[in-house]
Amino acid sequence: MFISYLDASGRAEYEEKENYVLASITTNESSWQCIENGVKQIKLHHFPRLNDTDVEFHAKDMLNHDGIYKTLSWEEIYSIFDDIFNFISSASSELTIIAVVILKNNLRKKIDVETWAYRMLFERINSFLTVQNRSLILAQFPQQYGIMITDSEGTTKDQKLRNKLYEMLRNGTLYSKLDFLIEDPLFTDSKWRNLSQLADCVAYCIRKHFRVNGESFHSKHWDRYYQLLEKKFNNPSGSNYYGTGIKIFPS
Repeated sequence: MFISYLDASGRAEYEEKENYVLASITTNESSWQCIENGVKQIKLHHFPRLNDTDVEFHAKDMLNHDGIYKTLSWEEIYSIFDDIFNFISSASSELTIIAVVILKNNLRKKIDVETWAYRMLFERINSFLTVQNRSLILAQFPQQYGIMITDSEGTTKDQKLRNKLYEMLRNGTLYSKLDFLIEDPLFTDSKWRNLSQLADCVAYCIRKHFRVNGESFHSKHWDRYYQLLEKKFNNPSGSNYYGTGIKIFPS
C-alpha cells in the first residue's frame, strides 16, 4: 500500500490572487515507520522537555512565533527547518513529492481553483503509482494501491471538498481513470500525523519559491530548502520533474 499525505498552502479562492499550492508526499507503508521515527527524532532533539505529540511542525505557526515557537529566535526556528528539509531530502526518507501550483494571475478565466488543483494532483499521483506497479509486476510482486490523507479544515469544509471530489474519484478525469486511488481522501488533524506536517512544510516551501520575493534573510533560506526538495520530486525520466513532479498551471 502507498500512502499520500496532502496539504495546501495559500487560499483557494479565485479572487485571492496569491498562488495556490497543493502538495503531496507519498511513501510505501513499508517505509512509513522509518519516516515517522525520523520526524519524532527531530522534535525530541529541539524540544527535549516535551512529548513529541506536543510538537507540531506547521510552517506558518513557526514563522509567526506561535505557541511553542513564541520565544524562539530566528536562528532556532531555521535550525528546525534545516533539520526538517534535510531529512526530507535524505536517502533515508523514502518519499516522493508531487505538487500542483496554480498561478492565479495567469488564469484567463474564473475556475474552481481547488477542484482543478486536486484533479491535476490525483492524475499525477495515479501516474506515479502506475509506474511503481509496473516495477512490482516485473519483480513478480502483486500490484499495490494508494490511499490519501489530507489535513482537515473542519467538518463543513471537509464535506464540501469531499462532494467536489467524489465524482472525479469514482469515474476518473478526462485524462486518467485513477485506477490505483481506491478511496476519497481521509481527513485528519495534522497535529496527530507527522507526515502530514511534512506535507505542510513542503507545500509552504513550494509556494514561497513561486512567490515574487526580494532578496532577504528569509528568502535565502527558502530558496535553499526548495533545492533540497528538488531531489524528491517525482521524476521518472531522470531529466526533468516538471509535469510529473510539479505541475504549474497555467503553464
